[in-house]
Amino acid sequence: MNYFQLCFYATDYGLSAYKQLNFIKAFLKPMVEKHCAALDYPLSKKEQKKVGFYYPLFNHIVNCENYLCIKGRKLTDEETKRMAIISAMATLHDDLIDEENWEKEKYFKVLNRTLPNELHTPKVKLIFALEDELHKIWTPTEKYKEALKTATEWQVVSSKQLNPNISLEDVLYISENKCGNSSLLWASVMNEEWLPEDDAFIFQSGFVGQIVNDLFDAFKDREDGVYTIVRKTETVNQAKEIFIRECAKLHQLILQCNVSASNKLVTIRRMACIHAFALVAINHLQQTENKYGKPINWAKPLRKELVTDMAFWSNKFKLLQYACSLAELR
Repeated sequence: MNYFQLCFYATDYGLSAYKQLNFIKAFLKPMVEKHCAALDYPLSKKEQKKVGFYYPLFNHIVNCENYLCIKGRKLTDEETKRMAIISAMATLHDDLIDEENWEKEKYFKVLNRTLPNELHTPKVKLIFALEDELHKIWTPTEKYKEALKTATEWQVVSSKQLNPNISLEDVLYISENKCGNSSLLWASVMNEEWLPEDDAFIFQSGFVGQIVNDLFDAFKDREDGVYTIVRKTETVNQAKEIFIRECAKLHQLILQCNVSASNKLVTIRRMACIHAFALVAINHLQQTENKYGKPINWAKPLRKELVTDMAFWSNKFKLLQYACSLAELR
């Protein structure tokens, strides 16, 4: 991929983001605000960003539209609506597990809507209200229900990453299954008959995406006490080797799909534009490692030494370079 082709994909992302932000403003936010007002449950600023920005935006343009590249199409209006509601519900569900520490048995009663009324917190009531809105426009399929159960089980398992004694192998295994199954959940919402080879690349893309997220969230995860690939590899270069290996595996899985060569190429290139952020973060973390030595005592680096700031033009230029090179990885 050259810089001219990269500009095409960057423009496509920009247009998709612009369209999705307008959709969120017109469709999702009024819905959420209506139910929050009825429940007398004002969302915190953090919740507002996750429910009304991060999840419905990035899940749409980074996850779902990238999967559909293999089919040569974008999300339909119907798919976009149901995906927005489910994305908003997903972040609220995550809060119950990650921030409110709900036990598995109690949490699954929320999924099955068997939780006793006296245990219905405002957040649970909001989840149920959004689920009712979803059912007005879409009848969840058995495939979706099964995918939701599996993804939720792995989300619960991921709490093991709070244990400082967790091994690198376990971190990678949990990350692969948690995010791989989440990706299959999003795919199950679309009007597509995904083949086994499609599921394989979608699952792998979730794993690669989690590595990208972990590299960028090095500071946040440290503050939250979460152990990811960043703190469990012996060196930054080892983390890079793992990332490159999993990217190459992803590209090979895409090439095995039973679609046109052009659809395969577009899928690899579009995903590379996002995955290249990981290499920018690795470059930044490498500088931090050079300063503190190997192995890094991760308690020492300052915030700016763990946060990769894309406002710097140097990082923007690196992103362009890495996106072009990563798209050629096989």
